[in-house]
Amino acid sequence: MERQADIHSLSFKLSLLAISLFIMMSAVISPALPLMMKAFPNVDRVNIELLTTIPNAGMIVGLLFSPIMIRKLHPKNVVIIGLLFVGIAGTLPVFLNNYYAIILSRIFLGVGIGIYNSLAVSLILQLYRHDQKDLNQMIGFQNIMNNLGYVVASLAICYLVTISWHAVFWVYIIALPVLLAFVVFVHLPQKSKNSQKQQISFRTAFSHTPPIVVWIGLIVLLIYIFYMAMAYKLPTLIVDSKLGTESTASLMLALIAGIGIPFSATFNWFERVFHQFVFPLCLSFNAIGFFFLSHSHHFITLLFSCIVLGSGFGLVMPFIFKWIDEVTDQLSVNLATTYTLIMMDIGCAISPLIISIIDRSARGALLSSAIFFTILTIYGFFRTLKARKKVG
Repeated sequence: MERQADIHSLSFKLSLLAISLFIMMSAVISPALPLMMKAFPNVDRVNIELLTTIPNAGMIVGLLFSPIMIRKLHPKNVVIIGLLFVGIAGTLPVFLNNYYAIILSRIFLGVGIGIYNSLAVSLILQLYRHDQKDLNQMIGFQNIMNNLGYVVASLAICYLVTISWHAVFWVYIIALPVLLAFVVFVHLPQKSKNSQKQQISFRTAFSHTPPIVVWIGLIVLLIYIFYMAMAYKLPTLIVDSKLGTESTASLMLALIAGIGIPFSATFNWFERVFHQFVFPLCLSFNAIGFFFLSHSHHFITLLFSCIVLGSGFGLVMPFIFKWIDEVTDQLSVNLATTYTLIMMDIGCAISPLIISIIDRSARGALLSSAIFFTILTIYGFFRTLKARKKVG
């Protein structure tokens, strides 16, 4: 009873959610890209754009090491190590002037986030799977914390980018007070012998993982390849089209993440009202948002497209994680979550390279994202109809 009370306490829930603040912050420095392109004139534009997404390559490394660390260490210690990486590696570029040294520090930032990334989701799915209301709420709030970290960081960068491109990397220093608060106030429950045995057996987890998880991962891979184009192409679009400055780009990115917060918070309501149709609904929002973004020649159009994009993406990942919960059991949920997060990180990391093959211009790249999400919306609609027929 005491352990159950701990799980449902406010401090316990906040401990699970607080570690998600930094998961989306790897790309938050993108408003500084136009300044960095001027600071590194001999570095190709695509390689500069990689600075926003290369941490996701590090996240993959962190995610692969995470299960080993979780078996050897208490989950709290795993989170502490990850936050140390974020705070130190994240702020190093403040003092660096070498492109390759900055790339390396960005990779280590990703390693830190990846170390505890799967815990941020899988602990929620494991602890709340028998309480659907709490599960839906926690999944939604987890996505809120992702967006909240991005919003706060983006607003800070609105000012920091006016100082220099070096200064924007100070934003990661907030990992250190979060780490201190986590050490002092957070108490996660001890792992039971049962759960340790289940974690050790990869073969058991793999045998319990349904094939549909592979398909979910591929969808997430494609979603992030095309969605991340917004992070590194939006500042270029705004500056080159004279729709604003680097600070304007940071404000728009904060708006997109901020709009996603109420939509993530009400995921439980959307899921109850629209059921499986939540998927094509949020995908259609992304398609519309990217289309208007690629055709933005006035600030009002830019503002509208960012609002629609934030509305759509606030529901995408909560639905994906709920989908994983529906198709997995207790033994396979951690493996399925880790696999999905790895596919997400691969999509983010390779996004500039793939998008540059399709179209190197900002408008062309954003239009390609609109086309992709339109196709995925059609798939989502027919998938939902097929699923409802089976139930009927």
